[in-house]
Amino acid sequence: MKRLLPPLHWPSLLALLSAKLAVHLYANTLWGFHRDEFLYLSLGRHLDWGYWSNPPLIGWISALWQAVAGDGLFAIRLFPMLVSCALIVLVVLMARELGAGRYGQFLAGAAMLLTPANLRPGMLFMPVMPDIFFWTLLAYLVVRYLNTEHRRDILLFGFFFGLSFLNKYSTGFALLGMAGALLLSPYRRLLWSREAGLAALIALALILPNLLWQYRHGFPVVAHMQGLAESQLANVRIADFLSGQLFMNLPVIPVWVAGLIWFFHPGNRRYRVLGWYAVLVFLLLLLLRGKPYYTLGLYPVLIAAGGVWWENILQRAWLRVALPLFMLLILLPALPLGLPVLPLHQMRQYSAYLIDKVGFDDPMRWEDGRIHPLPQDYADMLGWEELGRLAVKACREAEGEDFLLYCENYGQAGAVDYYGKGQGIPPAISFSDSYRLWLPHTTSAQTLIYINDEVGEDIAQLFGDIELIGAISNPHARERGTSVFLCRQPKADLGKFWAERVKQVLEGY
Repeated sequence: MKRLLPPLHWPSLLALLSAKLAVHLYANTLWGFHRDEFLYLSLGRHLDWGYWSNPPLIGWISALWQAVAGDGLFAIRLFPMLVSCALIVLVVLMARELGAGRYGQFLAGAAMLLTPANLRPGMLFMPVMPDIFFWTLLAYLVVRYLNTEHRRDILLFGFFFGLSFLNKYSTGFALLGMAGALLLSPYRRLLWSREAGLAALIALALILPNLLWQYRHGFPVVAHMQGLAESQLANVRIADFLSGQLFMNLPVIPVWVAGLIWFFHPGNRRYRVLGWYAVLVFLLLLLLRGKPYYTLGLYPVLIAAGGVWWENILQRAWLRVALPLFMLLILLPALPLGLPVLPLHQMRQYSAYLIDKVGFDDPMRWEDGRIHPLPQDYADMLGWEELGRLAVKACREAEGEDFLLYCENYGQAGAVDYYGKGQGIPPAISFSDSYRLWLPHTTSAQTLIYINDEVGEDIAQLFGDIELIGAISNPHARERGTSVFLCRQPKADLGKFWAERVKQVLEGY
């Protein structure tokens, strides 16, 4: 069966997309590369079926995008910006499938434009923005199936779930939530239907190479998740998780809450499965102490339904104008937290005002559980070019020597590789994240360029001559104090030391 859908209102959609592009074209280059962006750029130079902490899709996208658009800051951030725009289009289409007319479509699109959950992810070159898009696309396909019962949508669900899994493993939560929601609905028969079996085979065909890669490498994602749980998720409090949900979507709370209500209204029983889906995934992530942003893929479908709800409720023209204007007025004071629209000195003043005058410090709480002068993502966009220059300087001083260029974490390694490109320096090596997959197992080097916040006891005992080349001086950088050391005159066999350390690290997971 096929319903007659309301017409798609192109003028309002194009206006929303134009506003979205304008905001990002202004803000995307005010701050530098983020720590994680360097990692994903590096994955594009090491194409494979898997990586240490994430599936392979972002690496393939990275390679293709750098080949086509280049690797400049503006060019790299075009990708998440375009995916973010596509998300607005998808939410408008979903609202239309749920029955929204002109105003409901506009309100759903405006809510996606104005929510912080679609601002910062739409700037940073990471798997997060594609992840939100894929979750929304899967929900959209479910809505289409509920409207038409066309088997094509089930098969497409399998295909796009496979791609989503290759982007972020967390899409498994979406699948679990959808399966649980179907069990609670009259559509439970779909779970053991022929079409669902074919969809599962399509998804398996896509993800099997990655699963085989994980098997061959001893399932490093398990070690990564264990480390994440110990170092970061252990600091996620239930109160922080819940407050994060409010802040990430603060301006559009009236819309997504209305969407949740709409799904459970007696007149919308056909779509109730999507309401249960959102509730079940939320509870699952809450119980597992997931990071607050893990839920971002749930809100677009709620926002789409919220557009339908408000269109039915608001009949007077001034009220229809007032609601999106209210959302905009709520967003503006918090906009610098959702997107870095302020330069550093103004952002620092803004953060201090929130902490000291407003008493609102949650955005400045880092993964270590402590309050800092800037949000962590902002501090992670500072100091990298300075580190790159110091690494190049150290390599110049060691020119003609056989040396290793070692970095303690993937952000440092990625920044050194990026800013050292074309400078004649060797690739950085590190035991951090996917860099451990590309380690040389042996070396004949007698000199070590060592990048860390300090010289550890093992390095201090190994070398007779350790020279400090310089350190990141930006007081606001998360990597402030990270130093570049030139280590010479090894007191023991550096090759043997290195081989033993590599063995320890690789056997450690």
